[in-house]
Amino acid sequence: MRNGPRIIINSDVLAPAALALLEARGAQIRTLPTHASEAEMIAAVAEAPTHAILVRTTKITPAVYDAAPDLRVVSKHGVGYDNIDVAAASERGIAVLRTHGANARSVAELALGMMISVLRYMVPFDTALKQGTWSQSAFMGRELSGSKLGIVGCGAVGSSLVALCQPFDLEIRIYDPYIAPDAIPEGVGRVSVLDDLLEWADIVTLHCPLTEETDRMIDAAALARMRKGTFLVNAGRGPLVDDVALVAALESGHLAGAALDTFVVEPPDPNHPLWKQKNVVFTPHIGGSTRQSLERVAVQAVENIFYVLDDVPPPSKCVVG
Repeated sequence: MRNGPRIIINSDVLAPAALALLEARGAQIRTLPTHASEAEMIAAVAEAPTHAILVRTTKITPAVYDAAPDLRVVSKHGVGYDNIDVAAASERGIAVLRTHGANARSVAELALGMMISVLRYMVPFDTALKQGTWSQSAFMGRELSGSKLGIVGCGAVGSSLVALCQPFDLEIRIYDPYIAPDAIPEGVGRVSVLDDLLEWADIVTLHCPLTEETDRMIDAAALARMRKGTFLVNAGRGPLVDDVALVAALESGHLAGAALDTFVVEPPDPNHPLWKQKNVVFTPHIGGSTRQSLERVAVQAVENIFYVLDDVPPPSKCVVG
């Protein structure tokens, strides 16, 4: 019989390497589906004394904390923590940790692929071919090389994207009011006002967390500041972009294209007008979903749990709040 800590795993699948770590520590594991409801989480933590939650998408609220008086740590399987009430956790002395940088390479690679896809109109060309139309001039793409790339948020993902883009001879500027001067990648310009970046860039790509400050930061006014023909990539959080304003900018031709890995509501409404737009690439929030990334994230999420349970200081970049 296991006598280790009781841990709720909010994930349909967890990498074998992470499961092996839990096994080695004798953890009592209670699994919940990735998209389990808050009520299901409350019921699970209340079944028996629970010491840790490894969470993907389920909302972790004050009601969850109140149902788990023995809870010491919430460990996010990922980077974004907008589904976790951090303030309420802090009030109760519960640590909240995330897997900083573990999926950065995978998200950055997807963003780069999306940029190339929309600049070369791959989706509309693919659609036309499947409909029996052979036309090499229906859309005129542009090279990534020589373009002006504006990166909003230059943390682990943004800086990884900078490194991936170096061989393409792009001019790159970033907007990140929180980055330390010595953390700015070499050869990259820093812009102190978001509007200045939007007015300058040929491609704008978003890699920042969802906060009160960033919620709908790309709204109708922000989109209007972009030059006609700009491309937008969102591999951060869906609500960074006002999707109603985005549809209007695409329909008017003000934006030349967009690529979205995240949405305001996930999964999005199948009748949403975004689906009707021509040069838009969609993926179902899979930026960090590669075999290598998921293993790194899962292992780090489990390691973060045991830092807290073992009273060992976790890496500072993993600490939230």
